[in-house]
Amino acid sequence: MSVLFSPHPNTWEAFKYHWLLWKWCGLQPPSRDSKWFRPYLAYAIIFNLTTILFPLSLVLDLTLSQNLTEIFQNLYVTVTVVFSSLKFVNVFLIRRKLLEVRFLLERLDVRANTEEQQQELKNGIAMAHKCFMIFLRLYVCAITTSQLVVYFSSERVLMYPSWLPWDWRESKRYFLFAICFQIYAVSAQLSQNLGNDTYPQAYIVILIAHIRALALRIKHLGVVSTSVPAPEGKLSQEDFYRELRQCVKDHEHVHELYLTIQECLSTTCLAQFIATGLAQCIIGVYILYVGDDFSRLLNSLVFFGAVTIEILVLCYFGDLYCQANEFLIDAIYATNWMDRDGRFKKALLLVLQRAQVTNCLKAGNLTPVMLPTFVTIMKTAYSVFTVLNKVN
Repeated sequence: MSVLFSPHPNTWEAFKYHWLLWKWCGLQPPSRDSKWFRPYLAYAIIFNLTTILFPLSLVLDLTLSQNLTEIFQNLYVTVTVVFSSLKFVNVFLIRRKLLEVRFLLERLDVRANTEEQQQELKNGIAMAHKCFMIFLRLYVCAITTSQLVVYFSSERVLMYPSWLPWDWRESKRYFLFAICFQIYAVSAQLSQNLGNDTYPQAYIVILIAHIRALALRIKHLGVVSTSVPAPEGKLSQEDFYRELRQCVKDHEHVHELYLTIQECLSTTCLAQFIATGLAQCIIGVYILYVGDDFSRLLNSLVFFGAVTIEILVLCYFGDLYCQANEFLIDAIYATNWMDRDGRFKKALLLVLQRAQVTNCLKAGNLTPVMLPTFVTIMKTAYSVFTVLNKVN
């Protein structure tokens, strides 16, 4: 038997970076009776002006493009920024639902009573933090390479083509105003997008950790039963049934957690799949026009790698979720249920039926968030790239 281990991990800690970031982005104001509520509200409005203004400036510049090079140079950034803003609006709308997860996690955290179960939860927390930091580094590289476009250009150019209400080519002062606006806008957008693109993975990872911890508890019933001398007394059978009943209740909480996460991630994942597929094929065509411009080529490649890794990691964890459900089903069969009474078998059957229903997460409640979906998106993006390349 595993040794008891305490204190219980707090799996809500997996999202501490996300909620700090969302607080920075204006999504977590203080209470209305706080003296800081109005100042924070004003700050949030000013900070998030870029959610509208930056995509608008890109779209306006796109409509004024005069050739295919300018169109593709602008289009991949415009698509990504527009979808990023839409995803941020979606996070704003579902933020209360994301907070509700905390109460479910608190109920499940205290049920991890062995070192092995608690280690599963700790691994989930560590993985969520690791994913956040990986994406943070990717975004720092993206904004750094976008700056190289300005620094290494022989003439005045912006980080990304966008329409501005003043002629930034007219003087150095207007050019500096334009650069400062874009640095502010891109930094705000990347802050928003960092939260948009990492919270799905974090919530899926914690869901997986709790499924695996529950599976270990159910599997432990079979291990304990083999160590109890026969014939077993009524008290032993009652103990097994009582513990399994608690596992059934915990599985209800896990299922509720799954439904909440599915509702929160569905729109975001679908938007991410569409945005990535469009950005990949557009960047591929644009690279053909870049030529020897090293700074623009480097920025495009980093951008391509970032949007690809976003959905690769997402689909990878979607696959891990499916594997966690399989692990739970295997644990149910490993409980030595043949030697249990009728009540135990009925309760175990209920858990088995529920475990077989929630087999995968879905984007838009239609597309499975799995590695085969990632391959499909890559193939579709390549097909569209081939068509665009032939047209040009």
